[in-house]
Amino acid sequence: MKRIIPLLILMIFTSCDPGVVNKYVIENRTKSDLKIESILDYGKRNITEKDSVKTVELKPKTESIFTQYGEIGNAHDKGIDFLNGIDTIIIKKVNGKLTKNIFNRKNWKYKVLKSGLFSMDEVEYKLILTENDFE
Repeated sequence: MKRIIPLLILMIFTSCDPGVVNKYVIENRTKSDLKIESILDYGKRNITEKDSVKTVELKPKTESIFTQYGEIGNAHDKGIDFLNGIDTIIIKKVNGKLTKNIFNRKNWKYKVLKSGLFSMDEVEYKLILTENDFE
C-alpha cells in the first residue's frame, strides 16, 4: 500500500499534458494612436467569441496584449514559427504606413512570463513600434 500512493501521485503528474499561453504585445512609442486588428487561426480561436476579428486601439506611449491563445506544450521560443497561431495582423496609423517587417522574428522581443510545474507556462512576444517604423 505504501508503494501504491507514490506511484499514483507520479502517474497524475506525468499524465497531464503541459500547457502554454502565448501572448502577443505591441508597445506604441509613437506620438499617434495605433489600431491593431488580428485574427487567430481557426483552431486557436475561443468558441465563445462572437467575432473572429479582434481590434485593439493603442494610445501613444502605451502597450497592450492584442491577442493570446493557449496550446499544449511548454515555454520555449518558437523561432521563425512564432506567428503560426495567428492568421492576420494589421497595424494602422493615421497619416502613416508601417514599414517595419512585423513578420520577422528578429523584430520581436521574447520573454517567459511564467513557468511552473503546477501552472500553465506563459510567454510573451513584444513588438515595439516607434515613429521610425512608419513612413
